This record gives sequence, C-alpha cells and structure tokens, in this order.
Amino acid sequence: MTRLVSIDIAKAICITLVVIGHYLPDNSPNWYVTLNDIIYQFHMPLFMFVSGYLYLATRKPVKYKNFIWKKFQRLMIPYFFVSIIIITIKLLTEGGLSVQNPVTYSAFYEMFYLPVAGFFLWFVFVLFLIFLIVPFFNTRKHLPILFLLSLVLYILPVPFPKIFCLAQFKVNFLYFALGCVFYEWINIRRFVDKIHFLFVLCLFACIYILKTHIDTVVIKKIVEPCISFLGIIFVLNLSKYIEQKMNFMKNVLLNISMCSFTIYLFHTTFEGFAKAIILKLPLSVMNEFIFVLIASIVISVGIIVPVILHNIIIRYSKFVSFLIGVNYTEKIK
Repeated sequence: MTRLVSIDIAKAICITLVVIGHYLPDNSPNWYVTLNDIIYQFHMPLFMFVSGYLYLATRKPVKYKNFIWKKFQRLMIPYFFVSIIIITIKLLTEGGLSVQNPVTYSAFYEMFYLPVAGFFLWFVFVLFLIFLIVPFFNTRKHLPILFLLSLVLYILPVPFPKIFCLAQFKVNFLYFALGCVFYEWINIRRFVDKIHFLFVLCLFACIYILKTHIDTVVIKKIVEPCISFLGIIFVLNLSKYIEQKMNFMKNVLLNISMCSFTIYLFHTTFEGFAKAIILKLPLSVMNEFIFVLIASIVISVGIIVPVILHNIIIRYSKFVSFLIGVNYTEKIK
C-alpha cells in the first residue's frame, strides 16, 4: 500500500495542535487564549476525520470479532495502561507538586466508564465506540447511511450522557464519517485539492470572527461544523503543500507522525512535569517574553520526550510496545 504522506503530515500537525491546545495556564495573554480557542475549533474533528480516512484507506477483509479485538488491543489496552500510570503518578505526587485535576483511589474503577485519569483520553474511548459500528457501513453503498446516521446524531437536540464518553461520541462521529466519505468519493477530493490553503484560511478566519459575534444557538450549531470542516481542509491542503515544497519540514513532521499516538497518550504527563518544575522556579517577573519562553519549553517537552520514549520502547520492549499500542521493531544484532 502506498504511504499516504500528506495524511501523515496532517496527523503530525494535528498532534502538535493538540499539545499546544492542552497548555493554557491562568496567566495566558489574550492572544494565546484566542489561539487556543481557534485550535479547539477543529483539531479533534481533524483527528476524527483523518481516522475515518485512514480506516477506509487501510481496511482489509477481516472477521468482525477479529477486527474489534485488534482495535481493543490498539486503543483500549493503551487507554487502561496510560490511565493507571497517570492516576498513580497523580496520587504519588499531589503532596509535593502541583497536580492538575487531582484524583482519588476511586479513579481506578471509574476509568472503565470515564477518562478520569486525563479527560483528553476521551478520543481513544470514542474512537473504539466508532469502530464497533463502522464495519457494518464500510462499502460505498452503505457509506451514505453512515453519514446520515452521524449527521442525525450530531443535530439531535438531545444531550447524551458523559458516561462512556457518549456526549463526545455524539459530536465527533460526524467527522469520522466525513473522513470516510472524503476517501471514497475521489471527485470530492479532487475538487478540494484545487483550493489553495491560504484561501481556506481566510474563509476560516471570516467565519470564526462571524461566530464570535453570534448569540443565536441554532446558527452557532450550523456555523461550528463549517468552521471545523474548513480547519480540516486547511490542514489537509497545507500538508500537501509541505509534502511538495518543504522537504525539511516534511521529514520533521513525518517523524512526529510516526510517534503521534505515543505523543497523544503521554504529552499531558510530561507537560505536567514541566509545568510543576517551572512553578517551583522563583520567577519574579512574568511578561509576554517569559510566557512564550515557558510555553515553548512545556510544549516542546510534550512532543520531544514522548518521541524519545516511543523510539526507545519500540526498540527495546515488545511488551511495552503492546501496552501502548505501537508496533515493536526488533533490534538488528
């Protein structure tokens, strides 16, 4: 199968935005708060979209139970493993370091129905729920049904419960289905490919500004998926541009993409350590330069350390590779 380079680049951009989005201290300047809000308009829809695209691009004929078991190993075993690590670290360090969203011992059983260890893990839970459904709709004939089902769930004026991340599932299933449709209908892809990413960025900015001045709930409900979809198209077309024109950036992002799941699982842990250490420093002045410097350090730690960890694990431990859902690469002696 041909490697989907631009999709890999999009994954890398997406995971970088996730790491940036998860750093929002109380002393953030207004421009950074706005940047964070912009990222949250589309970064998780983008992850879902890419997941749907890759699902169809890489699908193979396999029995349903085998498919689900493989997805359980790939998603839920890392979910439980990382949850246990995060809960344990929080319980052990909350007395000596500043712990964000502290937990109690009850978190060890609550994690079976809620991502109490780290709310960001909802994505893994929701993705597994989606994979329980999509094998029944993965043909070109049935994809419109999948899309309509996801659209009905999205616009349904009934709140879903937080248990089992059903509230997040209701909203994000639509973007996974859009990713499937985008892959299957090549004419749509060809049309979108012709739109320059800077034009999409301008359109995104205009609609985002419009949204900030809208008070009507119904109109916001319509505008929000439009903003998300424009953000997705912007990143996809930017990724194609990087693939064709920016070789060094392409290689950097491809390396990040290979470690994207490990970064997703562990970035908040290492960001948390970095933030806790920085809070211990005697900083008498906090201006924008200091903020940017600290943010750059924390975000870099959230990306670089998991990348290093990923490369160590896949070379030295088959068992831990299994626990975090990555492919073990046996060392050549």
